[in-house]
This record gives sequence, structure tokens and C-alpha cells, in this order.
Amino acid sequence: MEGNDVKEMQSSFSLIYARKAELAERFYVHLFELLPEVEPLFGGDFAKQKEMFSAMLTYCLKGVANNQSMTHARDSLSLTHGRYNLGRQETALAGKAVMAALEDVLGNDLTREQVSVWEQAIAGVMDLLHAEPEPEPKPDAERQP
Repeated sequence: MEGNDVKEMQSSFSLIYARKAELAERFYVHLFELLPEVEPLFGGDFAKQKEMFSAMLTYCLKGVANNQSMTHARDSLSLTHGRYNLGRQETALAGKAVMAALEDVLGNDLTREQVSVWEQAIAGVMDLLHAEPEPEPKPDAERQP
């Protein structure tokens, strides 16, 4: 992301963070409208799932701004979601669900520029679901000379 894009995203982050629980709620409403076949994968208790969604969204989007946590986010997302064999179509629809939730929750509080930047950031996070986790580094004793 460009420096101006990061600033634009950060300018709206506090609005989004303050309403992250509502955002998580709306995300799942939209996700199940777009991909009803995935609803059974979640069981019945969404409280923990919504909490994890909010935490990972926050973590990933902070990582987009500073690039320091993206490797960890990629590894975590690909390990957590890899067992579902999600294709590009499913992750694109999940990204649409996130954007629809943002629009539901924040409506006119986001500028066009902010919407555009969030779309880019969310697309980047969705791409992480298809990334291969990096192998854990070997301890010094196991490394070849």
C-alpha cells in the first residue's frame, strides 16, 4: 500500500475498531447470504467466532499498514482456513461480505477514498488465505554448517 493509502485507512480505523462487534455480526449475515453452504461449518455458537474474526481483522489490517505482522497473519490465516480448501471465488465472496458489513455499520461515515483503500486492504487479507505458511526456522543446533 502507498503511504497515502495507509494514512487514509488509519484515519477510519478508530471508527471501525469502535464498532468491531457489530461489524463481525454483519459480516456473518452477509457471508451466509453469499455462501449459505458454509454456515454448517461454524456450528451454533458464534460468540467466539465473532471475537476471533474481530481480532484477526484488526491484526491483519494493522499489518497492512506496517507490514511487520503480515507474515504471522498469513501463516495463521492459511493454517486456520486451509482445511476448508477455500477457492478464490469463496474468498472473493468473503471479501464482499466484509465490505458489505463495513457499509452496513459505517454507511456514510466512510469517504469514497476510505472505501477504496479498505477494499484494497481486504483483498490483500483474502489473498493471505491462499498463501503457504513459511516453515518454522530450525534451531541453531539443527542447521547445517
